[in-house]
Amino acid sequence: MKKITIYLMMLLSASSFAQIEIIDDFDNGTNNQSPEGWIGEIVTTSGFTCGDEGLSAFSYAPAGVTTTLTSNNYTGVSNGTDLTVSFSYNIFEQVSQFPPVTFTGPGANWGSLVLEYSTDGGLSWINLTTIDASNYIFIDSDTCQSTGTINAGTIADGSDFQVRFVNTVTNVSGFRQVLLIDNVSITQTSNAVPNCDFVLTTPVDGATGVDADVTLSWQAATGLPTGYTVSVGTTQGGTDIVNQATTSEASYTLSDLTYETLYYVNIVPFNAIGAATGCTEQSFTTRSAPLPGATCSNPIEITSFPFIEAGGNTDNYENNIDESPCSNSYMNGKDVFYSVTPTVDTSIDINLTNISNNGSSVHVLNGCPDSATECVDYEGSYSGTSRNLTDVVLLAGNTYFIVLSNSSASRTYTYDLIITANSCVNPTLGTLTPVADCDNGQFSIDVEVSYLGSATSLTLSDDVTTTADVANITATGIVTMGPYESGSTVNFTVTNNQDTTCLYTDSAYFYCPPSNDDCDAPLSLTVNTDGSCTILTSATNAGATESISDPNTCGSTTDNTNDVWFSFEATSEIIVLEYLDITAAIGGGGTIQATELLEGTCGALTSLNCYTSNYVTLTDLTIGNIYYVRNNTRLNGEYAQDFNICLRAAAEAPVNDECSGAIEFFVSTDDACNNQVTGSTVGATLSAGNACETEGYGDVWYVFNPEVSGLYEFSLDRLSTTPSSSFAIYEGACGTLIDITGGCSTANKILTLDQNLSYYVMVQTSQTGVGIDFNLCAWQLPDAVANNDCSSPVVLAESIDENGNNAISGNMENAYPSAENCSTTRETVWYSFTPNYTGTYNFEFTRVSGSASFSVFNGNDCSTIDNDIEGLTSCYLSGSRSGDFVAGTTYLISVHASSAAEFELFVYPDATLNVDLNTFEGFKFYPNPVVNTLSLEAKQAISSISVYNMIGQQVMQQAPNSLNASVQMNNLNEGVYFVKVTIDGAKQTFKVIKE
Repeated sequence: MKKITIYLMMLLSASSFAQIEIIDDFDNGTNNQSPEGWIGEIVTTSGFTCGDEGLSAFSYAPAGVTTTLTSNNYTGVSNGTDLTVSFSYNIFEQVSQFPPVTFTGPGANWGSLVLEYSTDGGLSWINLTTIDASNYIFIDSDTCQSTGTINAGTIADGSDFQVRFVNTVTNVSGFRQVLLIDNVSITQTSNAVPNCDFVLTTPVDGATGVDADVTLSWQAATGLPTGYTVSVGTTQGGTDIVNQATTSEASYTLSDLTYETLYYVNIVPFNAIGAATGCTEQSFTTRSAPLPGATCSNPIEITSFPFIEAGGNTDNYENNIDESPCSNSYMNGKDVFYSVTPTVDTSIDINLTNISNNGSSVHVLNGCPDSATECVDYEGSYSGTSRNLTDVVLLAGNTYFIVLSNSSASRTYTYDLIITANSCVNPTLGTLTPVADCDNGQFSIDVEVSYLGSATSLTLSDDVTTTADVANITATGIVTMGPYESGSTVNFTVTNNQDTTCLYTDSAYFYCPPSNDDCDAPLSLTVNTDGSCTILTSATNAGATESISDPNTCGSTTDNTNDVWFSFEATSEIIVLEYLDITAAIGGGGTIQATELLEGTCGALTSLNCYTSNYVTLTDLTIGNIYYVRNNTRLNGEYAQDFNICLRAAAEAPVNDECSGAIEFFVSTDDACNNQVTGSTVGATLSAGNACETEGYGDVWYVFNPEVSGLYEFSLDRLSTTPSSSFAIYEGACGTLIDITGGCSTANKILTLDQNLSYYVMVQTSQTGVGIDFNLCAWQLPDAVANNDCSSPVVLAESIDENGNNAISGNMENAYPSAENCSTTRETVWYSFTPNYTGTYNFEFTRVSGSASFSVFNGNDCSTIDNDIEGLTSCYLSGSRSGDFVAGTTYLISVHASSAAEFELFVYPDATLNVDLNTFEGFKFYPNPVVNTLSLEAKQAISSISVYNMIGQQVMQQAPNSLNASVQMNNLNEGVYFVKVTIDGAKQTFKVIKE
């Protein structure tokens, strides 16, 4: 919802000055319900909005669904003038139902959003505008667009009027289409003055205890006002505070009102025709004057030091401000305001001690927190009994606020506060600027003395014995210090000559660029042909500058620009590059190096690959070619490293490096793996048959020929966890393999195998390390329990009550993962449940041993089920749960665990269902299917009727409180709806088909 100061609701003039006037921002609605004055599947939500707050109308639909939002039909309302229309909207897709939730624009042929109107009670509809792929361009999920003003022409005088939005979802590439509608304005030209029916909402008429600074807000008047005249006075009809000010919004801000005073407010709507008449004067009374320290305008003034307050209590004050340039998070409690205006620059220490509760904070600000932009100092923490700030400098002539607050609005605390002035004010240093002299391997530092503090003269010194101190500095400015050796860090101290306890320290470093800073001067690397790292090259990227003529195509926001260059001649097609002995030169992080492999000539290099590890496998090299290596720190900021770099020949590829050389292994007796095969990926290269990766990995191959058809489990026992490794299983022949495990992972894999087929197992590791040794094993499993398959569930009969006369006991023995379950990696068994009644059922699930969970699905078609039953949407249910069900419909239940488990489960109807049967004796509803009107008859008064669509959204609601009722369903789309009827507190839900 767009954040605005005018509070809109569903408006339509019902006075003698009739015109079409539908203005709705949906903020007065209820989450997931139809907006007031509308019906349909489109409901209000705060989950997605056109702006920062409030509600929007919302549809969340799969492909093949049409959702609508239809206004009431307003009889004889048109005044015969032109109709103008505008609204905001956004249309996008949720990519997947599983986290992390992401959004994208709608796919091709996504459908349309149509706004249309009717003047004959909905018998026929006239198009106002259509939004579809031809005119809609998605921006992002947070940005709504506006139709702009649409002129719909004249609506005949005295006509009825009704509008509806029709959202047709033709195609969804992801999980669901999301539609937002907001800021609806459908109005005619006014031909009369506005009505004086606004309602003052802040403060309400007759309110007391109103703040001295308050914004008057009111609910907009009907009759299309273009503005309001506001008068405020201290007497009835008075204008001594505000005299007929005009505003185009439904709000007006008052400030600095007098405490404990009665104010009278007169607001008159107007438009081009004139001003409204008959408006009622309203009033409010301001609050009593706050205690000193409760507000910025009346702080506790500190005029001398030391300042001591013993036994203070924030509970005696107020929570008036929740923002601070120091920390909004710790400005949420009751606040105590102190102020100090020094006549000379002053340094103070603030000690808040004996704090009695958590979450306390101290803010020191130049100005009041609600308008201050400078946080001078701050300390806030959840725990601890003291907050201490030292050497806080307050400059002469400024008014500073010291504010005590809390991270929680519900917490207060007692405290002792001691503020003392220091004997002097510390000087400060500004920028320390290195000045290079790299021809001589050195540099100097231009030190900025930015503030003398309370000193009349300063001395600037460093920690290098070969340079002299600079004494008697009497003014701010630049002092040049040095020279210093390249690569050194220099620590500076500036000291108050009149009081040496006041000083300031800072440091600076500088590195001259290394010799291989540019591509045209690389360090030449020698390849170790024996596979060792006997020959090393020492290097550093400290002081390196960005290569502009050869830009880094691998760079990201996390990479540094301190690139240095190396070159080598390829002696084989695969060479390993390794960084060794990495030590920090600048900063303490970023020890992982970034590497780019290039070829060509400097200034016109071609990037071949990018790497982000300290072990790199360079592949597809041409023997005899010259290659360039660009190195830089893989962490942006003040970081650089010294290191040794090594090139060496890669290990020879193993015999099973390709599918054609697969090594056969045999079935083990069980998971003890008495026939496991031991292997290694050292020297492995990437195979064409690898369906998981296209580069950066090496793989080896094994073949398994089952002697008996059945269920088998495969395991990969990695003898090292680095580099990363995984495996996959294929069937078929080399060159035409089919992945039957859905990708690579380290998890055990359970498969049904055919004794007439061969199965290939591929084990892969990342080429960011030497490789790993591993054990590979396969063993036959017992046949799966019958209800391991979603299509063959065991029937769970409902129990009579909470005693569970039809409870079942089960375990996970011979259960395996099921693709249809909401968790596809857990051992699963399936049950089906068909309720006898429509209404609430209770589930009782007991974990006898282990950690099994259960899930309930919305049908019995294994290909389409989803665990989206309200109250039972989690995949991992246990204990007591309940949800609403429809009699005669079969639901699937999965019980699943990641290891051995035993459980008990039963389901029974809520006790009210048996009572409901008696209450609903003689109840009838007809016709079913229904086209227009659904009639309901009962022997007791029907207190409420609610209509829900298939996805659980309430689309209609009414409270007839009579024996007979009718529901107008002509504006609903065709499909299945659920009608929940309440009689004398008992509830029943009935399925109705709308045609």
